[in-house]
Amino acid sequence: MKFTSGTSQPQLLKIVSLGGFGKVTTNMFVYEYGPDILLVDCGMGFPTQDMLGVDILVPDVSYLKNKIDKIRGLVITHGHEDHTGALPYILPQLGRTPIYGSKLTAHLIMDKLAEYENLPRQVNILDPGTVLNLGSFRVESVRVSHSIPDATNLIIGTPVGTVYHGSDFKFDFTPVDGVQPDIRRIARAGTEGVTLLVSDCLGSERRGHTPSEKTLEETLEKEMSSCSGKFIVTTMSSNISRWYQAAQAAIRHGRRIAVSGRSIERNLDVASRLGYFRIPKNAFADLKDVKKLPPKNVCVLIAGSQAQAGSALERLATRDHKDLVITPGDKVVFSSDYIPGNESAVQSLIDSLARLGATVVYSGLTDNLHVSGHGSQQDLLLMMALTRPGFLLPIGGTYRHMVQYSHLAQQMGYTPESILLPSINQSIEITPQNVRLGPTVEVKNIMVDGLGIGDVGHVVLRDRRVLAEEGVVVVVLETDQNDLSRLINLELVSRGFVFDKQNASLLNQASDKIRQAVAAKTGKIESDRHLRQLVTDVLERFFFDRTHRRPMILPVVVEV
Repeated sequence: MKFTSGTSQPQLLKIVSLGGFGKVTTNMFVYEYGPDILLVDCGMGFPTQDMLGVDILVPDVSYLKNKIDKIRGLVITHGHEDHTGALPYILPQLGRTPIYGSKLTAHLIMDKLAEYENLPRQVNILDPGTVLNLGSFRVESVRVSHSIPDATNLIIGTPVGTVYHGSDFKFDFTPVDGVQPDIRRIARAGTEGVTLLVSDCLGSERRGHTPSEKTLEETLEKEMSSCSGKFIVTTMSSNISRWYQAAQAAIRHGRRIAVSGRSIERNLDVASRLGYFRIPKNAFADLKDVKKLPPKNVCVLIAGSQAQAGSALERLATRDHKDLVITPGDKVVFSSDYIPGNESAVQSLIDSLARLGATVVYSGLTDNLHVSGHGSQQDLLLMMALTRPGFLLPIGGTYRHMVQYSHLAQQMGYTPESILLPSINQSIEITPQNVRLGPTVEVKNIMVDGLGIGDVGHVVLRDRRVLAEEGVVVVVLETDQNDLSRLINLELVSRGFVFDKQNASLLNQASDKIRQAVAAKTGKIESDRHLRQLVTDVLERFFFDRTHRRPMILPVVVEV
């Protein structure tokens, strides 16, 4: 099916991933046709362990810098952070772009944005089945199953064909909220004609169908029944269906429910107001009152399943939680899987909890602790069969997931040429005649550190890595302003390199090396910069010769 825009322009649809293809998080896509741009999702990602001090990653919107006037709207497919979490950082760069999402998605976003000043507070509700005309695009929202209620896919009609944007989905016919995926509408899209299926591929390595969320009830019951102390459960903060099941189990076992984590509190408050989390208020206990209750009568819903620094669970594991402590008999249940690349951080967190005496239950130790919100192989094949696309583009997984998705598609009879496997920064081009890989677009990691957005680059990370691994030596040089080679005073201060008191001899020898080098340049040091470079070179060689370490050298020149 083609949607006619009514304007005369080159017939080319361009698709760009601003978070980069081959990534699980930082989901944000650009659909560009002539004078119009449609944006889909705006998610955050987690930093890798070598990104020292970085809080989160956000998409790189520099591609849109000179195209803001072309943006017709931003449609969010569902309320998970990897699809919404970058909004507070990206929206100030998008002008007055209107935002759309399903009922729960819209309210979760509005609640988040209310915490920030000078950000738009209005998100337009796009109910499943509703059609939205945005310039050259005809956008229809389709109900799908995921691990959060009100998740959607998008049918995007364009002048060069229809794109089915199938971000995170699975086929759950017994969902916790009772709302099944709209298979009829998905199948009708296939009958009408889908040029390109943009499909979730994260579950492409798992055989069979992804189990229903309902299957977790038995596991939660079993684990709670065998717990003599506090029952502490963690999952992704926006996994409302999982929190609901844990809360229901707690009520059945006579446990009061406490919530630890601002993100969970916010999400459950919104879900309760909208009827997606129907738990009586008298079932809850204030977190500060948990110590007064018998441990066997407590269930804690806690944030931090991905070992995020500063999260409630991380503070519990480091004995830094003001209201909770691990006591004998407590059980901590991880009802979530690792985000790819985050395994070691979560494993370290599990180890810390176990050292405190908690019984820690996690995937790999116990079956059926987590049900993915992403379709497995049979779900992905079913989506292909329903939509019957001419071409396929896997998203939402690493490159290995994309390759495995390609193998699945070939089992369905698709040729390798009809399955697009772009590099991280490659674009996709659709014309009336063809779908192909397009030119590359500059896409880089945009790191958020505190209030700074994008001001932490590879050079800063390299410096932080040196500081963390090798330490720093600060050299304060007091010199004659008329002759920089005449040192009046010299002081070395070491931090993270050697302990000054125990290694005074090493630092004294370093001072002598500096004095000798400067004296050899009498009358030849022309500037502060020249002096700083001389000192840096001398100390780098000296410290490596003596210690085989390379601390950061920071010379400070004071002219008197």
